[in-house]
Amino acid sequence: MRTDGWNLDPDTFPEDTEYPDLYKGKYGPTEEVMEKADSPLDLLFFFMPRSLWSKIAKESNRYYDQHLNERIDRMYRKQREKGKEVTREEVMDKEAKQHKPIKGHETVRVIGLLMARMLYPHSADSRIIGLLHPSALSLLNLHFSHNADANAETDRAWKVRPVVEAMQKTFLAVYDVPPVLTFGEAVISSRSRHNVTRQYLKDKLHKWGTKLFMTCCADTAYCLRYASLEVYCGTDQYASELGGQSPTKVSADPNSGPAAVLRNLQEVLPPPQKGAFHTVVTDRFYTPVQLALQLLSRNVYAVGTVQPNRRGGEGGRCYMPTRGPARIRQDGSGEVLPAADSNDVVGSDGRPPSRFGRKQSAGVVWYGSVCKRRLRGGKRVVVPCPSMMRNYQRWMGGVAIHDQLRRQRYSLHMAMVFRKYYKTIFLGLVDMAIVNAYTVYRETQKRNGRPSAGHAEFLRVLQAQMLELSAADFADQMLSPGPPAPGERVRAVPSEHKLTVFPHWQHVSGVRKRPQHQCKVDGNKRVYFCDRVRPKHYPGNTLTCHQIWHIKWNNGKDRPRPLVGRDIQMRGLGKKRRHTSESEGEGESCKDGEDDDQAAGE
Repeated sequence: MRTDGWNLDPDTFPEDTEYPDLYKGKYGPTEEVMEKADSPLDLLFFFMPRSLWSKIAKESNRYYDQHLNERIDRMYRKQREKGKEVTREEVMDKEAKQHKPIKGHETVRVIGLLMARMLYPHSADSRIIGLLHPSALSLLNLHFSHNADANAETDRAWKVRPVVEAMQKTFLAVYDVPPVLTFGEAVISSRSRHNVTRQYLKDKLHKWGTKLFMTCCADTAYCLRYASLEVYCGTDQYASELGGQSPTKVSADPNSGPAAVLRNLQEVLPPPQKGAFHTVVTDRFYTPVQLALQLLSRNVYAVGTVQPNRRGGEGGRCYMPTRGPARIRQDGSGEVLPAADSNDVVGSDGRPPSRFGRKQSAGVVWYGSVCKRRLRGGKRVVVPCPSMMRNYQRWMGGVAIHDQLRRQRYSLHMAMVFRKYYKTIFLGLVDMAIVNAYTVYRETQKRNGRPSAGHAEFLRVLQAQMLELSAADFADQMLSPGPPAPGERVRAVPSEHKLTVFPHWQHVSGVRKRPQHQCKVDGNKRVYFCDRVRPKHYPGNTLTCHQIWHIKWNNGKDRPRPLVGRDIQMRGLGKKRRHTSESEGEGESCKDGEDDDQAAGE
């Protein structure tokens, strides 16, 4: 097949229109989210809103209060073992004075500190903003749900259920459904034996973890909705979870492959309309023939691979020979075979066929579809290939690309290891929200005809914005020096503001030197831009350094404190400058007095 392509019988497979009535409407990021695409943090808050972070802080405080007595007993016991004469009340008072309630913006800043370890996993440079030693990061009280809730005993994913429900409403709300969807499974790596949602997936790079059902856009790799990213809890259920009934009679979690496809597409796709079809691309685990027929009744075409040794399918519904003709092994060509008594088609290349489509319903184009092949020696040839094969290879990468961005390059849940498994799952969900934010940013830049920043640069800007958060940001106030808040007008730079040479000199060890002054807004630059806008200083920045310092930061009084390093020391004028200003003030007062005397004399 690499050299000769596919042998096609025109009598058996006539030429047809490719995917008739496929949806051709608008799809992609909505206008609302594209307006915020210049700020990575605003994009993240679309998928994980501030209310979610505030709820996480609330549950974390509740978790701290629930385990306070146990923690005090443990601390008191350790103090007594060291021979210290203390009482339990003294330990309690000391803990009460040291502990401060957790706030919503602090949870986001903690994620920003974890991102520093993710971006620089092998670095110990203290000059990197937010880079701390792993032992300095403790998420002891991080919690997401109420342990005393009745659902905590039956829902295996209850530890992260509030996060799941919040993201269910946001993933699909900011993205219009595309015509071609990719369905597959992903994994949040976790080898903890206490993880009740842990599964073994032999085809994954990280084989142990929490399995997720994902429905992504085949074009942009955007994960559409968290309902399509369900946490798989397994088919084996405990009798206590089923109300005392046998697990063989009732399934508390029917997350089998075909059932997951139907249920998740039902959540993602709009109601069926006449003349509007969608296409779903799946791998061999989710493509029995019955599923293709059910999807077709839902105005959904199916393209995927078939698992030959799998149960299912009525007798004669899908014809799959165990061995191909002898001539296929000789010349290396492939042949397309029809299914018996059905419109399904399969392929044969000397091994059990693995791909199937819809001959008439899906309208596979058998003529005019070619693909390029690279042979040994660098030679390239063009060979005929069914469009079904090309479309599968082109579209199936949606889940794979999202999974690679989330887990292979920069991954929060892979950068840190926790004793509590649900904290790892939460970081995996944060990874998915970040990947979706980057996908929306990239698509927005593409529509506007502007180049997009790389994945690493996007994460660095997001981390810097996370570390700059304060309590005021969760009160719907914009943090300086970002874009102005809606309705806020920033006056232009005064025309009299001009860059001038600083006239004062200093004598150091008998040497005359000019004092050096750094920019108080962005001091790591060698060129001053006080009267010009530096767009790269902040995503979407439209202000000059002069406007940021004097207007947004109120002459430095409202400047946010840095998380690392010393803050700017707001000192008064030096001795020489103070004398100069006083003499200038006296001169002006004398002139004013002379003018007053002259006016009085007249």
